[in-house]
Amino acid sequence: MTDTPHKIAAAAVAVILLAGLAVGAWLVTDSPADSAAESTELPAVDAAAAFDERLLSLEQLIAEEREARLDLEARLQSLMDDSERSAAAEAAVDADNVRQTEIVREGSFRRSRDFTSMLRNYEERRLNRLTDGGFSEDEARRILQKESEAEYRALQLAWEAERSGEPLDPLATMNDPQAILRAELGDIDYARFLEAQGQPTAVQVTRVLDGSPGSQAGLQPGDEIVSYDGSRIFNVADLRDQTMLGEQGQDVVIEIDRDGVRMQLSVPRGPVGITGSGANIRSMSRWGGG
Repeated sequence: MTDTPHKIAAAAVAVILLAGLAVGAWLVTDSPADSAAESTELPAVDAAAAFDERLLSLEQLIAEEREARLDLEARLQSLMDDSERSAAAEAAVDADNVRQTEIVREGSFRRSRDFTSMLRNYEERRLNRLTDGGFSEDEARRILQKESEAEYRALQLAWEAERSGEPLDPLATMNDPQAILRAELGDIDYARFLEAQGQPTAVQVTRVLDGSPGSQAGLQPGDEIVSYDGSRIFNVADLRDQTMLGEQGQDVVIEIDRDGVRMQLSVPRGPVGITGSGANIRSMSRWGGG
């Protein structure tokens, strides 16, 4: 596209040169020598008229040539202006495309860098959360180390079960890193650990089913079940596991917290008959491993 103005400019110069040659040829044809030769054959008046006529024709030819040249120069300039505007527009588009590509690359790099930074700072944030929850820095580091070891132990047990062809129960305590950590820390420190993570440390009753042992014992929505038959309860899974132990129908004591007041109720061993929520231990697991 940029070669077109140069081609037209060359054509314009060629036209101008041809016009100049034509005028020169005309002048040579009508040279004074030829006029002198003709003057011997024509009267003086006719020679003067002929000269004036030729002079006028020459002036008209020069004017036409000049107008043609000016018109050609104007068209050439217009074409060059259009070419420059087109080139500028293409350059602007190219620059915009380059900028958009840079923005996409910068965004991708920033997201990748932010995610990498998040991963690298994950342990540091967890450490700060534990120290903010009342643990010393040494205690917090020890707990995080034990948690990491518990996760690996659960992973190893699951691998061994799969290798031996045994069915794998994802809800089994042996496959739960948090259960392993709880056994390592003990119930008191594990409760502090849950609090530092912003997790509940008891089962909050959301509904008591009619005709159930819980209803007959006087459980109410909003009560928090802290223990069952002397065992600490952190979530509904803990409560279910405890009801499966011992003899069915055996009276057991459940300890509850009602509006900050500790109370004890007696129920027969078995389903209590409530729905509730507690520590979401499964959500505290890592993203996975192998």
